[in-house]
Amino acid sequence: MEFDIHSFANHHEWLESSDHASTEIVLLCATGERATEDAVLHSLDTIMQVSGDARVIIVSDVDQPGPMIEALSKGAKGYVSMGLDLEIALGAIRLINVGGTFIPASSLMSMRSTAPAGGEAKIARADKSIFTERQLEVLEHLRRGDPNKIIAHKMSMSEATVKIHVRNMMRKIKAKNRTELVCKSNELLGLQ
Repeated sequence: MEFDIHSFANHHEWLESSDHASTEIVLLCATGERATEDAVLHSLDTIMQVSGDARVIIVSDVDQPGPMIEALSKGAKGYVSMGLDLEIALGAIRLINVGGTFIPASSLMSMRSTAPAGGEAKIARADKSIFTERQLEVLEHLRRGDPNKIIAHKMSMSEATVKIHVRNMMRKIKAKNRTELVCKSNELLGLQ
């Protein structure tokens, strides 16, 4: 993956350049709640109006679900927390480059209003009609934000098998990506 990288102080400077017409991916960086809110509410709208084909990724130190969901609803293709490991952030950019969407699953986990007593929430085993036992185990790892490689290691299976389980679960509930799979399955299984 090779990109021509151009840096601008703000979206106004980017608009004044001749580069904005051919931009494929825009990393819109913001630090602090106010700057992140401004990026999501104003800069993102401007970029989407000018270059609707550009895939915008918000990069912020604000690691809360609200701004992430707002960014996606306004057309962003991803939200990368500055606290993420560099390798994961690069993986998110690669995913978005090929048409995917990214939000750190660990951030979405904070949306759960209540967790059962006794520690970490487990997926209800009574809902076996939706997913197989192995799929439920994979889903628990997805909910924690584990990448396929880690899931494969922890469950003693190949990475390809993990991908098949994820793809089959996505197909069953008509999810478009891993993030949507986690969100929809949380709703279906009553984990919110």
